[in-house]
Amino acid sequence: MRWYRYQAMRRTPVPAGAALALLLSALTATALAAAPLTAMSRNPCPPPRPGDTAGSAFLHMLLTPGARFARPAQSAAQEQGAERAAARQRARDWADLCRYRADDAALTAHPRVVLMGDSITDFWRQGDPALFGRDIVDRGISGQTSSQMLVRFWPDVIALHPRSVQILAGTNDIAGNTGPTTEQDFKNNIMAMVALARIHNIRVLLGAIPPAMSFWWTPHPYRPAAQIRRLNDWLRSYAGWSGAEFVDYYAHLATPAGAFRPDLSNDGVHPNAKGYKVMTALLQGALAK
Repeated sequence: MRWYRYQAMRRTPVPAGAALALLLSALTATALAAAPLTAMSRNPCPPPRPGDTAGSAFLHMLLTPGARFARPAQSAAQEQGAERAAARQRARDWADLCRYRADDAALTAHPRVVLMGDSITDFWRQGDPALFGRDIVDRGISGQTSSQMLVRFWPDVIALHPRSVQILAGTNDIAGNTGPTTEQDFKNNIMAMVALARIHNIRVLLGAIPPAMSFWWTPHPYRPAAQIRRLNDWLRSYAGWSGAEFVDYYAHLATPAGAFRPDLSNDGVHPNAKGYKVMTALLQGALAK
C-alpha cells in the first residue's frame, strides 16, 4: 500500500459496524486458513496400535481356570496416564466406532450371527475361539455400556445383515462405567436395539447379565447381586413380550447367593475358559432352536 493511501485511510473515519464486519471477516479468513472446514473425515480412525503385552497377560490371568486373579498394579503416574488416555478416547470416539470399522469393511459375506456386548463378549474369542468363524462374528468391546452399544448398533450389526444377533449388556451399566444412569435408561437402550434388529428382520437373542457380587475396577462398594437378578427378570419378560429369545447364562453361572461360580470365573465378573464353554453350549442351543 502506498504511503499517501495509508495516510488517507488514517484520516477517513470508519463506521463502527463496518469496522466490526472487517474484523470478523479477517478472523474468519484466518480460522479457515488454519483449520479444516469440517471435522468429518473419510477415515477418522487412527492407525491400529501394536499388541498390548500387559493386556495379553491380564487376559491369560482371567481365562486360565484356577489362575489366581490380582487386580492390575499401576503406579499413580500410570493411573493418571490411563485416565488421560481414556479421556482422549471419549472425546475422540465415545462409542469406539473405530474399533470394528476395518473389520466390518473387510467382511466378504454376511455373517449368520453377530455377538454384541462388552468385555464378556469381547474376551469370548480368546475364551472359546472354536465358536468363531466366518458365520459368527464378535463385536464386543471391553468396558462398554448399553448406551455405547446402541450408538454402534447400526454399523456393527444392522449393516452386516446377519440372521441373528445376541445382545449381552448390563454389567457396565450397573458399574457406572459411563457415569450415573437408571434402570429405565438401560431398558430403553435394550428396547431400541431390539426394535432396530426386528425391523430389519434380524432374530434377537437377549443374554442374561452374568452374576457378580462386586466390581473390582470401581472405587465404589457396589453390591449388585439383587439388581442383576431384577434386571434379568425384566430381560426375560421383555424377551417374551417382544418375540426375542432369552439365553439364561445367569442360571448356569451363579451360586445360590448370586456370586459367579468360582470354578467358572477367576475375578468374579468375567468367565474363565471353562465358563465360556458353558456359555457357548447355551448359545449354540439357543441358535439351534
